Amino acid sequence: MKQLVKYKFSILAILSLTIVFIACNDDVEDLGKKEKPVLTANGPTSVTVSEGNDAVLKFKLNKAINKPIQYRLVILNDESSATDQDDYVIPGCRSNDPGCVAIEENGGPVGYIFEIPAYTTEYEVNIATFFDDLGEQSETLKLKVISNRTLLGTVDELYYDITINNSATDDLHIRFNWNGTFTSGGNQIDNCDLDLDLELYDSTGDLLDFSYFDCPEDLILETATLANGTYTLYASLWTTAGYTENVNIPANITFIKPGTAFNESYDLSAFFPMQDGGLDDGNPNAGVEYTIVKLGTTYTITNANGDTVFQGRHSKNIKSSRGKKLK
Repeated sequence: MKQLVKYKFSILAILSLTIVFIACNDDVEDLGKKEKPVLTANGPTSVTVSEGNDAVLKFKLNKAINKPIQYRLVILNDESSATDQDDYVIPGCRSNDPGCVAIEENGGPVGYIFEIPAYTTEYEVNIATFFDDLGEQSETLKLKVISNRTLLGTVDELYYDITINNSATDDLHIRFNWNGTFTSGGNQIDNCDLDLDLELYDSTGDLLDFSYFDCPEDLILETATLANGTYTLYASLWTTAGYTENVNIPANITFIKPGTAFNESYDLSAFFPMQDGGLDDGNPNAGVEYTIVKLGTTYTITNANGDTVFQGRHSKNIKSSRGKKLK
């Protein structure tokens, strides 16, 4: 009889412990359910910026966790007049780029991914805007913020309205371009394989500024630092890199006062027959000369015939000289 009672007691004890364990398990599960961090704006959601400056978006998480949290900035094209990559650049990679995130994390609205580091509650995203050559009306960019597919953090309805205002400058920008391709030996060659240059000289013949290593080449004459006076500009072909095709290099030169209506472009292809070569190839005539007169914020540019080709106002990138002034 004692053994039976003892056995019954053991069964009851085991059942009781099982019930307690299950109850404890439920408690553990309830305690383990953590609320995800919630992202909100940490500043105004309407941002106004002038071209050439950054639009700063400020965010805040209501708590930090020990893992980085990803979100996306989705461009609402139907409600935006600014163009991605032309008027602005959003940092980060696009969520539909296979090299951006793991394939299982792709999907949903395409957006630029930004990541808030672990143990961080405040974060900023800087959107760079471009200084357009021509004056234009203000442009807009509307963004929606959503959680990335990792879903470590949440966000409610969060939108940013960015206004990009036109910027203007008193400086003179000069761009020498030879964009295009040609065929040599059955192969298509980029014109950027040819070497064209820009050089600026003062009235005594000293080299002040130049652009040798880009395509197109650019010079920026800073009105605030450039003295009043007369300057000579040379747009020249240094070398055709051995190519001798019977074609004209499609070169053109543009004088710009960014953000205004002052923008003049001229076709110079007739001055650069590829078969004649460049200065370094033995052709002393491989260049075009302009005279620039600066008076205050006004620039007057004339060609070799004395014709005025530009009147208006740009900055400067100092590089090392080849010292190859045209004679």
